[in-house]
Amino acid sequence: MSSPDTISTQREVRSVLIVEDYPLVREGLIALLNQNRDYAVCGQAGDAETALRLLEDLRPDIVFLDLRLGDVDGFDLIKQMRVVHPEVRILVISMHGEEMYAERSLAAGAVGYIMKSEPPERILDALGEIREGRIYVSRRISMQVLSRIKNPSRDPVKGIKVLTNRELQIFQLIGLGYQTRQIAQRLGIGVKTVETHKENIKTKLGLDHAVALVREATVWVRQQQ
Repeated sequence: MSSPDTISTQREVRSVLIVEDYPLVREGLIALLNQNRDYAVCGQAGDAETALRLLEDLRPDIVFLDLRLGDVDGFDLIKQMRVVHPEVRILVISMHGEEMYAERSLAAGAVGYIMKSEPPERILDALGEIREGRIYVSRRISMQVLSRIKNPSRDPVKGIKVLTNRELQIFQLIGLGYQTRQIAQRLGIGVKTVETHKENIKTKLGLDHAVALVREATVWVRQQQ
């Protein structure tokens, strides 16, 4: 039988919901967490609808969330999750570069961002940080944020960082080869709305014509892969 002192020092097990559309990645995360007594996987989902339903039913402590789930905007999904379960702590695990997506994820309501390419021990470090109520991003991103706070005039917003979340989403789809009407259908918005966004993107990026927009978007998507 455990002594009272032993019982008092036991760490509370945190329940984790894994939201990822690739089964192989889900299984890898489950295997990683099963090796750690601090966490228990309570469910898994491969799409946003299932994720929101399980979030409401299971009320997990932590959600592992991939930003890309079919046609769903990851930032909007984070916001929806926080509405359904305000106390949940969302850790985004993504293949997308931190420089564009980490701060946007935190602004939407996540408490951590980590790349899928990180080793397992780093993922567990991130989990350890957020379970203790702290925010997790890489040291590089932390330094960038602190630098902007300390010297805002020396860090002007450049490049695609000036794009809104919707504009970034459309920019990415352009880079993937989608035409205007296809983008409208995928995002559930009007063709004219897409065209307006494209014009705004060109203006913000200083691009003169549609061909330049496609070229820049294609190069950027390839850099992200």
